[in-house]
Amino acid sequence: MERNVQHKEQGSLEFDAHAATEVAAPMVERAFQLLDLLMVSDKGLGLSELARALSMSKGSIHRLLKTLEHCGAVALDEERFYVLGSRIYKLAAYVRGTGLRRLALPAMQRLAPSIGETLFLGRVEQEHVHVLETVEAGGQHLYPHISVPRGTRVPLLAGVVGRLVLAQWPQEQRRLWLQKHDLPRFTEASLTDVDQFLHTVEETAITSLAVDHGEYLAGVNAVAVPITGPENSLVALLCALGFVSHFDDEAMRQAGALLKTEAANISRTLGT
Repeated sequence: MERNVQHKEQGSLEFDAHAATEVAAPMVERAFQLLDLLMVSDKGLGLSELARALSMSKGSIHRLLKTLEHCGAVALDEERFYVLGSRIYKLAAYVRGTGLRRLALPAMQRLAPSIGETLFLGRVEQEHVHVLETVEAGGQHLYPHISVPRGTRVPLLAGVVGRLVLAQWPQEQRRLWLQKHDLPRFTEASLTDVDQFLHTVEETAITSLAVDHGEYLAGVNAVAVPITGPENSLVALLCALGFVSHFDDEAMRQAGALLKTEAANISRTLGT
């Protein structure tokens, strides 16, 4: 196997002897360089462009591209440009999810005893929020708690979720989107008036804090804060929720302040 990894055709790669001693598998190195080029390209790149950029012959770059295409790492679009393939996006989603969980779990475990309620970490996806991790308050808090199993999918316009998602958009985009999407009535407390809902979204945009008084689950209050990534993009939310009988406005205010501190730390680590 080692011989196969190190083997190359005469002239297929152009690198000096010093580089060869430092790169044990030059074709793997070139594969990552190729993926880096596609990552920063808006419309993809052609075979000739990639060959010039990597100083490889067309025959060698074609074989490399076919291997990556077979693995799903690259794809050929309708205009015959190479772009990143579906496997790369699946890996990115996995890394982002596990990275979020790894960063957020210690913070959630610290917060749960102080807040005294259930916490969950939700990754923002196209049509919902996917619960990646959940932590319930310990035995010192004897009152009932909400259960939020990992893997739960929360609708995009549910309570605090909708506020945080739309708060990232320009005001005009929010209104245009809501012209095409009805506000669902989950409970009697759900906001279905567009102007009223947009007002709460604007408040969330200003404060980076979303509050839900029984709008998604009857008798359940929630408070959530955004976790952002590069260019301040919303990647996840950190939420605390509990029954209204003990998770009242003052408790939510205190929980919100704690959540914002931890979410800011996680966001900095993610590269905000």
